Parts: sequence; structure tokens; C-alpha cells
Amino acid sequence: MEFESRTDLLGISREALFRTLQVSDAGLSSVEAKTRLQRFGKNQIEFHRARSPWLMLLEEFKELFPLLLMAAALLAFFANHLSPNEGYELIGAALLVVVVLNAVVSFVQNYKVEQLMLSFLDYIPKEVALLRDGDKVLLDAKEVVPGDILYIQEGDKIPADGVIIEAAQLLLDESILTGESEPVSRGGLGEIVEENSLARSGATVLKGNGRVLVTHTGRSTSLGSISELSQSVERDLTPMQLELQNFVRKITYLALGIGLLFFLIGFAIGNTFWTNLIFAIGIIVANVPEGLLPTVTLALTQASVRMGKNNAVIKHILSVETLGSTTVICTDKTGTLTRNSLHVEKLYLDMQEVDAEHLDEIGRNAAVRPAMEIMTLCNDVISTNNQHAANNHFHGDPTEIAMAQFSDHYGGFEQTRARFELQHSRPFDAESRYMSMTYRTQGGTCYLTAKGASDVIIERCTHIHHEGLVRPLHEAEQQFLNEQAHYYAAQGLRVLALAYRVVAQADAEVEDLVFVGLVAMVDPPRPEVPAAVAACKSAGIRIIVMSGDKGETVSYIARKLGIVTAPKVIEGEQLQAMDSEELVEELRSGEVVFARIAPEQKLAIVEALKEMDEVVAVTGDGVNDAPSLKRADIGIAMGKRGTDVAKEASDIILLDDNFATIIKAIEEGRTVYDNIKKFITYILTSNIPEILPFIAYVLLPIPLPITVVQILAIDLITDILPAIGLGNEPPEADIMRRPPRRRDERLVSFRTFVRSYAIIGPVEAALSFVSFFTVLYAGGWEWGQDLETSLPLYGQATAAFLATIIFSQIGNVMACRTNRMSAWPYLTRLNYWILIGIGVELVFIITIIYTPGLQHVFSTSALAPSVWVLFIIAPFILFTIEEMRKWLVRKGVGWLEA
Repeated sequence: MEFESRTDLLGISREALFRTLQVSDAGLSSVEAKTRLQRFGKNQIEFHRARSPWLMLLEEFKELFPLLLMAAALLAFFANHLSPNEGYELIGAALLVVVVLNAVVSFVQNYKVEQLMLSFLDYIPKEVALLRDGDKVLLDAKEVVPGDILYIQEGDKIPADGVIIEAAQLLLDESILTGESEPVSRGGLGEIVEENSLARSGATVLKGNGRVLVTHTGRSTSLGSISELSQSVERDLTPMQLELQNFVRKITYLALGIGLLFFLIGFAIGNTFWTNLIFAIGIIVANVPEGLLPTVTLALTQASVRMGKNNAVIKHILSVETLGSTTVICTDKTGTLTRNSLHVEKLYLDMQEVDAEHLDEIGRNAAVRPAMEIMTLCNDVISTNNQHAANNHFHGDPTEIAMAQFSDHYGGFEQTRARFELQHSRPFDAESRYMSMTYRTQGGTCYLTAKGASDVIIERCTHIHHEGLVRPLHEAEQQFLNEQAHYYAAQGLRVLALAYRVVAQADAEVEDLVFVGLVAMVDPPRPEVPAAVAACKSAGIRIIVMSGDKGETVSYIARKLGIVTAPKVIEGEQLQAMDSEELVEELRSGEVVFARIAPEQKLAIVEALKEMDEVVAVTGDGVNDAPSLKRADIGIAMGKRGTDVAKEASDIILLDDNFATIIKAIEEGRTVYDNIKKFITYILTSNIPEILPFIAYVLLPIPLPITVVQILAIDLITDILPAIGLGNEPPEADIMRRPPRRRDERLVSFRTFVRSYAIIGPVEAALSFVSFFTVLYAGGWEWGQDLETSLPLYGQATAAFLATIIFSQIGNVMACRTNRMSAWPYLTRLNYWILIGIGVELVFIITIIYTPGLQHVFSTSALAPSVWVLFIIAPFILFTIEEMRKWLVRKGVGWLEA
């Protein structure tokens, strides 16, 4: 009762088909259908498996960065156990709160996307018409089983694979499965099963009606098999995930290395094991940038929200940055670069070409009137004329819709039809390759109009409408017209010829026609795409078109959009004969476009590009795009006409199906990367003035300059808002004129550590120590003297150290607003997050220094006004030093570049 695949059906006789499926012309009985439903299962495909919210939340704790912070929290609790009342329990608790809050923020964003994905799952129709027990019944599409006889009509989505046993002018749109924009004509079953009589799940009926004998359901269908292929594809980590893992490893090794070094130094100077362990833990915890995780999450979440406002739904926030590092965009043609609707591109009237967009030329051409009449009259479209609408809306064959819309725009579709009365029609069929419709004019004349394949119509013409007159058509002219039609076809245009004849009776033969012209149609590019393609080129991003459509059409659209100039067209059969090395060589060699390719071949192209170390983005909307969408570094699905399979496989969904939205998203991704780099540099800088006090306290006879609680205040209070401000910096002017960043370019490189740990960080630490010792010596302290932590002088000294760090970070955040260029112009460029952050810093430090209730918590005491001069000059010193570093970088001192 089963067929392994569609190919097993080909060549089988009608009797053998019905016998194998154990069904008669009366359809299945309800009892048999129920038995088969238990055997084959429901006719459904899980495009998106719903995830438990609790499991989604737990997944947020599995990343390396949260694990690092939780490990640091455990160390802090252990240190508190060894040495209570030192503030370590606060650090441990704060770290856990940071991890939990970060997980909640990320979970909320991902949960919203999960709900959106579930709302998309409506591609398979809910109800279908079946023949059961000899009667036509409406049932849930999930109940369709092999052997069912299915009724289909215009507008239906076919819910299962099968053989068309009856068809009346049946036209199907299979573009979501094949990527081919042109609809396919299907006929009923003859003596044996042929390709022309097969129907596939997911196809849409554009015209006609028929009956389908179901052979495959659920996962066994064409739609299901591609869905299974996409789910079996492994997804790599995103560039941002790799970079964050790299950064966490570096910061972990650095923290452990410094902690171990000073653990051993403690023994050398005579400290006990437990004392050394506590300080080693303090140094390790101080090295961990507690505020970085929520800042990265907030920056990516805010970018996701901004992209959402631009109609791009981000399924995972780390995908935001991946687009910024994209080097190649592999795009489908139909519905992505083009409108997915045919459009009259060129006319050939009066033996000359007329551009369909040039109204003046159309108006002056003498053959325009008969051409418009034929496009209007020889047309089966259904017009839903709405008097309140600007234009008529048409339903039917896409070719006829294109001509009806063109006629309506320039001549008035309904106005033309109103002057004629239909008398006779010959529908289009695959054998004759033309159609005709005969009308009676208001004067009583029979007017036969015809259109069809150019070679067929031209062969039936004996006259031509030329310069307003009808004259004989010469053999040389016939040959020239055929060459012109072939020229258009070679450019990827769909060509039809138009002709007419005044006849004595309505059912006259279609011969001795008067040739009027050629109509060349194409699925036109979206108007916003050329500018987007130009932006990609200036940004150093390569675009590769890979489509299921024919080569001429793919090449024509790619050339028209400026993606390529003289591409090599590689079709599916050629690609199948290549091994991976040959494919890589073709991709390296120059301009290529891919046509007539299968889903697994799209996947092979993506794999080859990844072998070339490209960061690959893939756009698509069809089922055939799903495997490559999932394998790409970033998959971008179309939201309007995209299938559930494509949406599930993607990382980003474009709700407006607009290719230009990708360019905005790439700009956003590059900006996010730049900004994350800026605030990582900013946050790392304060690590040095947090670590050095512990080292100095172990090595030198001085009080501890900063407490654990004060470190916590810097990392989780004063640094957070300015860092978020850096995460919201607008893109720099040249961001889309730069080439994509290299795969080996690190988010946090050795140079970043040099800038933070060897230049700016030590300057902050030095300024803070100056303030610390200035207050100590002014209060009568002498070198080597013990100082009780309960004394006001100690509180004043630590307050001075803390205040200097905070004020230095004000200069640091302003300096970090640019990577290479001078930051002076940015001082007058408002960033409300940074301004609010600076305001919070100032209010915070003043409050904890002068509020008695908070002095005990933060180990501070009130400071004399004169000391504030040291704090106020600190940001200017730091900003100036950073400007000098950038100036040297611009002069070619590369090792200073962050």
C-alpha cells in the first residue's frame, strides 16, 4: 500500500496505482480511513516543536559567562566562610542576582519570539474536501490518509502528495518548494503516471480544479522531507558566542593566574595559608567583570527591540551581532529580491521595442490600442472591481494578471471590456500553447483575439499591424520576430505574442491572424533592492543569488539589480557533478549565480562558503530554503510569505519581506559589535584600580585602599549605566563603508587588554592612589602605621580612592565613544544614557560619602571640599592620555590600537 518516493510512482498504470493504494473511484470508507490514520499517523508536520518555558529559562544558565559568575559567587561565599564580615557574602549574593536577572531578561525576549513562532504555524490548511463513502465531505486536513481522493480548486493549498486523477485548467504555484517563480500547469492522470500529473504538499492552486489521489502524508510528503532535512542540520555557534567564550576564557585564565601568583607571593612574605587564600579569592573575584554580562544582554536586547521596530524579529539576541560580521549573503530570488508577481517589462510593437515604464512612448505607438484590447479581452482573470479602490484587483493566472494590471493602468480594463460582448472562447492548453476569445463589437463585428507562445502565434499570422495599418507579414519579418522573442527569452523574460482577426463567425479557426506585438514579462525586482545591493557592495559584502528558477531569469534579475555584471550561471545538474573543491574554486573564481538547484544543493553552497571562512547569511521564504537557512551563520526568513519551515530554521524573520531591511540589520549588527567592544574596554579599565589595592595591601605595609563592597558598587552601580550608554551609541559615519571584520579579529584582543590593563587602568589606579595617600598623610598617617578600619581617616581615604575611580571612569566613558578617531567632537553629541549614568555616579558618590547611614555600609567618611579638586581633574587627565593614544594609533603606532 506504500510508495517509497514520488519517483516510484512514475510509469505506473492507473489500475496498478489504485490497486496498490487499495482504493476505488468511490474513495475510502470511513472505517478504512480510520485504520489507515492509525497506521500512517496524522497528516501533520512539526515545523516548530514547542519548548517548555522552564527548560528555556534553565538554558540561560548554561552559557560560559553565567557559569563563570556562578563560580565566582561560590568562591565569594567560601571566602566569607573563612573570613566573615568582610563583604564577600554581598559579592556572592550580588553575582547570583546578576546571573538570575540576566537570565530573566534574555528569557523574556526569547519567550516572546517563541510565542510569535507558534502563531506562525498555519501553513497547512485546516479543512479539506475529501471523497469518503462515495460522498464529498469536509474534514480536518490532519485526517487525510494515503488512498484518500482530495478535491482541489482555486485558492486551495494542497495538504498532501498525490497523483492528479482529474484536472480542469489546473495551474499550481510550487515556488515555496522549488523556488521557481513561474506557475506549473498540471494535467489529469492518463494511462500511466507522469511528472505532469503529480501534486505536492504545500503547492497552491492558482487556477482550475481537480481531484488528487493521495499517496503520501505528513513527514513522507515533499514538504515533510525538506522539513526533516532542515531539522537534521547542525547549527554552529554564532561569532558573538565564540567571542564571548574566548573572552571568558581569557579573563578566567588572567584572574586565576594573578590569584595564584599572589597566593604564592603571600607565602614568600610569611602570610598564613588561609590569609593567602582569602586574598587570592579577592583578586580573582575583583578580576571578574560582574557588570559585563547584564550590559551585553541589555545592549543586544535593545538592538533587538530597535530591529523589531524596523520589521526584523530576532529569534535569539546573539544573532544581532552575527549580521554585522556577515561577509556573504546568499539570497533566493523569488519573493526576496523580486515581488513574486509578474509584471510587463517590455513591449515589441510596430517593429520596435517599447519600455513598459515609459508612458510617452506607449501613447505614441500606433499598435498600442489593439495590444491593450487583446491583453484585456483575451484574458481569463476574475476582476473584483471595487468602486472605492484605486485599482481593480485580479485573480487567476499570474501571466494574465500582469497583462490585466498593465491594461488597467494604461487603458482601463473594465472600460475596455464593457465595449465588447463575449461570444466564444478556446482555453489555453499545453498542446496548442495558445488561447483565443471572440467578442462581438458594438458595431456587430466578430473580433477574435489570441495570445500564446510566440512561435505558435507568429506561425499563424499572415498580416501585421504596422504604423496604424494592416499589411501582409513577410517571411523575413516572421523570422525576425521569432529572433526577437528568443532574445527576450534568453534574458529570462516570459514572452507571449498578441494577434487578432476580424471573423465571420464566433467559432472561426485561429489562423490568418494579424500580428500586433510581443509582451515580455518578468517578476520584477523590489524597488528598494537596488539601493540595498549598492549598500552591500560599499560595505564589502558579496551577494550570491541561488534560486530554483531558470538560469536566464536568475541572471537577468541579478544583472538588473547590479549584483553581477557578467555572471557564470551554474545550474543544478552542473552543481551535482561538482565535488566540494570544484565548487569552492567556482565561488572563488568570480561572479556566479545558481539556478534550478535543489534544497540539498543550497546546503552544499553554504557549506563551501563556510569552508572558505566566510560568515554566511542566507535569505529565503520557501521550504526549499530551510536547510540552508539553518546551516548558515545567520538565517533570514521572510515573514509574509515565508513558510513555517523557513521561519523555524531561521534566526531572523523579516516581517515586511524587505531585502533592504537586511541592510539596516547589518548596520545595527556592526554598531552593536563596535559598541560592545567600547563598553568592554570601558568596564575592563576599572579592574586594575580594583585589583592593585589588594596586591599593594599584601606586599606593602598600608591599609586596604578599597573594600569588597566598594568594588561591588563600581561594577554593579556606577559602571552599568554609562556602559549601557556606550551600547546605545549611534553608528559611526563610515560603518557601512568598512569591509566586514575578519573572522580572526577578536572582540577582546591582546591590544584591548593592553589599553585597559597597561595604559588607562594603571593611570586610573595611580590617580586613585594619589588621592588615597593625600588624604592619609593629611590626616597624620605615617608609612607602615596600622590603621583601624573603624576610624574616620580610613573611611575618608577609601572614599577618596573610590571617588577617584568613579570620576576617572567619567573621562574613560567619554574617551571610549570612539575607537580610533578623536572623541572631542562627541563631547557635544548627546547620549542620554551616558549623561544619566554620569548623573547617577555623581549622586551616588556624594550620597555615600556624606550620608551617615550609608557611610558604615560603604566604609566611607565625609571629605573636606579641598580634596574634590583631585577627583575633578582625574577625568581630564585620563581623557587627554587616551586622546594621545588614539593620535599615535592614527599616526601608525599599531600596537597601541585597542
